[in-house]
Amino acid sequence: MIFRNAFNLFIDNFKLNYKYLLYKIIVVLLTVGLSAALIVPNISFIFSSAELSTLVGLFKDFFDAIAKGDTEFLAGFSERLTAAVADMGTLLQSKTSNIVFTAVSAVVILLVSKFLGGMGNFTLGSLLDDRLSSYANTSFSGAFIKNLGKSSLWQLFYVPVTFVYDVLVILLCYAFFLLMLAVFQVGVIATLAALMLSVTLFVGSQAIKLTFANSMVPAIVTDRQKMGKAIKKGFRASLDGFGKMFSTYLVTCYLIMGLNILAALVTFGSALLITIPSSYLLLVCIQFVSYYTSEKKKYFVAADKIVVPEETRKDENFYDNISIN
Repeated sequence: MIFRNAFNLFIDNFKLNYKYLLYKIIVVLLTVGLSAALIVPNISFIFSSAELSTLVGLFKDFFDAIAKGDTEFLAGFSERLTAAVADMGTLLQSKTSNIVFTAVSAVVILLVSKFLGGMGNFTLGSLLDDRLSSYANTSFSGAFIKNLGKSSLWQLFYVPVTFVYDVLVILLCYAFFLLMLAVFQVGVIATLAALMLSVTLFVGSQAIKLTFANSMVPAIVTDRQKMGKAIKKGFRASLDGFGKMFSTYLVTCYLIMGLNILAALVTFGSALLITIPSSYLLLVCIQFVSYYTSEKKKYFVAADKIVVPEETRKDENFYDNISIN
């Protein structure tokens, strides 16, 4: 029910996708500009290094070996990868000052990018809330300015927490991948099993993150709650309905991953201009539809369709939902 209504809301408000795309392009251009100014000059030596060529070539050979079923190569891939990473580490240690500055700059730029991107997501939520509650059309810029304070405050909490979470997840997936290669000693099967389980771990962790954050922004936007109260309410709601929302987000994450990979391969990346912002839009739709549903609020999913919770319907006169012209 939640996914179906969220998808209907997504289709009815698909034009927001293009507004969000424009916003994301601005954020990407800003990120690229900062990276070109602060990062590229300090790591240019890496791009011409033999260590990087070896590492890139190793991954190329890895995927070729999977396609060809080269069990001999795959059996020794873990050791080769460890050695290549160690060589790269030695190179980086020789340029410690450059690497420290680059690492700090990269973290700052990434946090700024996530901060600005999150403000766009918050704005999408505000626009969808207007549609759900009264089917109102609000401008993207108007909603962005209106929610500037609340959005900024939320990002100051959400961005650092999820950044640490994502870094830990990536490190865990990398360690898990190497562990699986060591456990399964059957060449191609070992590699495919390691990849499958590592991707499953990553997607599952993202679904958990989305589940726990699910009701927090809607509580701030829809019910005008203070951030601390909204976080507590969202956390409790996530625990109460964890199974349902985790399942919804897990399936949605796989759909989004599959769609974006397909778009990248079939259209040489051009369709990503549509599918990437659409992915964010769909996730925000799920957030707000699930919140309205759990809070037993009536909401629009289209101009001619209002969803009325069963509990609310029982307490209302049937004719309250009919307009007589």
